[in-house]
Amino acid sequence: VLVGGLEFWLGTLHITAERALTLPAMVGLAAGGGLLLLAITAVLVAYKRKTQDADRTLKRLQLQMDNLESRVALECKEAFAELQTDINELTSHMDGVQIPFLDYRTYAVRVLFPGIEAHPVLKELDTPPHVEKALRLFGQLLHSRAFVLTFIHTLEAQSSFSMRDRGTVASLTMVVLQSRLDYATG
Repeated sequence: VLVGGLEFWLGTLHITAERALTLPAMVGLAAGGGLLLLAITAVLVAYKRKTQDADRTLKRLQLQMDNLESRVALECKEAFAELQTDINELTSHMDGVQIPFLDYRTYAVRVLFPGIEAHPVLKELDTPPHVEKALRLFGQLLHSRAFVLTFIHTLEAQSSFSMRDRGTVASLTMVVLQSRLDYATG
């Protein structure tokens, strides 16, 4: 060692390695590592078993669903075949029977005035010329969209205007507008 002008010789230096861990610490670490490895192995085995159980359950449920689907399909086929047989039996009994058909006037009367066989609209009336002219002018007004809307709003604003009255007015309006059904439905 050289300090200032002095020089000293200390001797030989020997460096020995000391163990950082003692024997009990190393045994504890090995035992802890072994336990950790054992725990990880147990978790993996349990996970594998649960996965296999879930797969078996899924396969069993899939098999049950397939069986149920097969039974439903078979029942549907049988029901369809039974309905076809019933329809064939019905049609074989209806050889001479035709579908009931009404002429347009009868159909329109039954739809527009249900339950009323002799409605005044259906009769020929002897009306004075001024009433006939008024009805013709009213019919022309019904071909004006603004008038129809105002007419309907005015009627509906009245508290005494019942549902039966609404149906009657609608039916009568449709009778007047039979020649222009596109306008009437619009």
